[in-house]
Amino acid sequence: MMETHHWDVRQAVCTMLDNRMRCRFKPFDVADWSASAVIFAPHPDDETLGCGGVAAKKLASGVEVRFVFVTDGAASHPNLMDPQQLRATREDEALDAVRRLGGSSESVTFLRFPDGSASHHIHEITKAIVPLLRASKPQSVFVTHAKDPPCDHVAVNTALRAAVADYGRPLTVFEYPVWYWYHWPWVRARNDLPRMWRTTLRQTIKTAAGLRALSTLNRLAHVGGVIDVKRQALAAHVSQTQRLGDGNDWRTLSDLSGGDFVARLLSDYEMFTRYELNT
Repeated sequence: MMETHHWDVRQAVCTMLDNRMRCRFKPFDVADWSASAVIFAPHPDDETLGCGGVAAKKLASGVEVRFVFVTDGAASHPNLMDPQQLRATREDEALDAVRRLGGSSESVTFLRFPDGSASHHIHEITKAIVPLLRASKPQSVFVTHAKDPPCDHVAVNTALRAAVADYGRPLTVFEYPVWYWYHWPWVRARNDLPRMWRTTLRQTIKTAAGLRALSTLNRLAHVGGVIDVKRQALAAHVSQTQRLGDGNDWRTLSDLSGGDFVARLLSDYEMFTRYELNT
């Protein structure tokens, strides 16, 4: 009975916050949907979790979308798979995910910086991004949110902003949250994986239990019509969505917060902070 009460309260707060954000944030306009884009993902799967719906809708309408995977993703399951094998596995998964979103392997670039150490390579990442921007000349770029907790996500955001400044041409930036959502009420405050309660608590405090999103984010993209495409693209990241090997040590995205985290990222709306640079 008590567990049901906690669930009802959490769901009520989620509904209230969702309604406030949908009323407050400006929907994507025609220019947002039609703008060519480069999506920068710190790790394979961030592109799908954070903005896979937008990518699928753009690609379905013939808009050019390119994907840049910054780190090799080889640290997602330490000691459970050889890092070189995991890197190759995650690159194959990323290519499959992009194809399921409607893209092609020719639209994908792997920078292969070490997973978990992007903050030590910001200058090098910046130098790698600038020629990619000059070659593709996108109208917009998507990157993990500056308020996303993982250090790799913050580092890629920092490197991208520096690269855009060096690039010099006007660009619309969309920052997409991923791990930003790992807080109450979007995820449960208990019965999570060991030690994840620290992340939940820290993020709940930083986001004021979700209220700060009302001023942090500002754009809303309805992706309900392609949510099955997004779900299939996420399933392509097999190493992150299925158990590989024996035993239960191999954690998946659905293990996090009993599935609350993935459920939030597979909602009918993707949310962003949108702004202009070099104008």
